[in-house]
Amino acid sequence: MVALESHIERAMDSQIRHPIEHERAAAAIKRFHDLVKRQRDGLKAHLETLGGSESHPVKEAVASLFGAAAGVIDMVRTTAVSKMLRDDYTAFNLAAMGYSMLHVTAHALGDMRTMEIADRHLRAYAAAVQEINQLIADVVVWELEKDGFTANRAAIEHCKGAINRAWRETGPNDGVTAGSSSSGSGRAAQAA
Repeated sequence: MVALESHIERAMDSQIRHPIEHERAAAAIKRFHDLVKRQRDGLKAHLETLGGSESHPVKEAVASLFGAAAGVIDMVRTTAVSKMLRDDYTAFNLAAMGYSMLHVTAHALGDMRTMEIADRHLRAYAAAVQEINQLIADVVVWELEKDGFTANRAAIEHCKGAINRAWRETGPNDGVTAGSSSSGSGRAAQAA
């Protein structure tokens, strides 16, 4: 995860070097860049307290896989703000899944400090993804207008509502997803 955070941070470096005219998007991208750096530095410090290092053959192989994904994101970047946000969304979801895996691994092995860090970083990326969900429609309409199109600005709220509805309606209601391997009722599994 330290390596993945580093790859994402390097990819985001190129974003913040571009002037971003959309004020809210520029502020969000700057916050996202700061978040990635802060999380990388915090996780790196935690790794050192555990006596670990960033270089290990297995870690390097995994980092190279994640790095390839972040590198592809960096290669396809353009100065279009909507595409920057789309790429960040992709990277943040990749990191969120990585932190989900770290969370369960740490919990399963009894490393509660690592589990807490993974949980905090997972939540930070989930919040960043949700922020992009709330921002993307406005940015797309702004770019259309900037390119000379007459855009229906009502599409912003409509699409924001559609995005929020899709996430709300597809999320688990009781904390347990369908097809869970837990035995017993959803409430019993949730209590565990």
